[in-house]
Amino acid sequence: MQTIQLGPVTLYPYGLCLAVGAAVCLLWMLKTEKKGALPFGTVSRFAVWAIPLAVLFGRLGHFLVCLNWYLAKGPAAVFDFTAGGYMLYGAMAGVALAAWITAKRSRCAAGAVLDAAAVPAGLMVFAARMAEPLVGLGYGHNIEEWFDPWMQKTFISWEDPSPLYRFPFGLQDYYEDWNFGIFFLEALAALVIFILLVTRKTRRPGTKTLFFLVLYAGTQAVLESMRYDAVLRWGFVKVNQLMTLPVFLLVVTVSLRRIPCSLRTAWDAVLSYGGTLLGCGIIMAMEFALEQKINFLTWMRMDLCYLVMILAAVGMVFCAVRLIRKSDRADICPPKGI
Repeated sequence: MQTIQLGPVTLYPYGLCLAVGAAVCLLWMLKTEKKGALPFGTVSRFAVWAIPLAVLFGRLGHFLVCLNWYLAKGPAAVFDFTAGGYMLYGAMAGVALAAWITAKRSRCAAGAVLDAAAVPAGLMVFAARMAEPLVGLGYGHNIEEWFDPWMQKTFISWEDPSPLYRFPFGLQDYYEDWNFGIFFLEALAALVIFILLVTRKTRRPGTKTLFFLVLYAGTQAVLESMRYDAVLRWGFVKVNQLMTLPVFLLVVTVSLRRIPCSLRTAWDAVLSYGGTLLGCGIIMAMEFALEQKINFLTWMRMDLCYLVMILAAVGMVFCAVRLIRKSDRADICPPKGI
């Protein structure tokens, strides 16, 4: 990792970007608090809990995924927080716990605290993704090989793709080959999520958090597949892709519970759960098709596989968003703490 030396203090540019992103999130939450959406002092309490818990749970998630690596390195590696190694979904779990603790102390709904954090979370993810090139992450396929007709990765050939050999569209890997800058696509996706949440009007606490989770998980299901850098893996499966299914199932289950029994229909459950399972199944099949491991799909080139993935993810998000909107419109007081 690149470093900045200020006397005895070593600063990491990547860490500074994350710190700036976190500061922006807290400032945005303070703005929300001043508008009366949260009791006075809630954001301060949240910051005291959220920062250490996000770091701790982010590290814990990385530890569980890379357990064999940590066992080989020894116990000291687990507590070497300056060496990097965090999982974003783990950090989210820490933030959720911090929101629950804060809500108890501030005597407000945990969903309201989570909503205040979910809106600027897109900016935090945007900062993290844009900083990934600082640590050699965030790249995808080799650009030259992608457009080479002999490689048969795309239906579009391009003899001279050198215009893409520049930041942020292209990114050089360890061997100084130019690859697609997937970090930029993920950053743009986070920025779009932020804009959608800012402009979205909701009635019930927790709704924006549910929106954030499905939008983030839906985009990760596709974009993580395009990455070819040292992303977190559980075996051969990329962790951020793997988390798509449990995140969607969690959101669907919570949304169904928020809908009164008189308004809830069997179609709501069938469409939401079925859409999630079908979408994840299609994405999984396309992952195998990318590796040419499904005989009757060997004719599909990689760009077509990604297109099918995108359509499957859009379908999943549509089914989940439909349910979230219905739960938000439900004319009932939300259960305490939700």
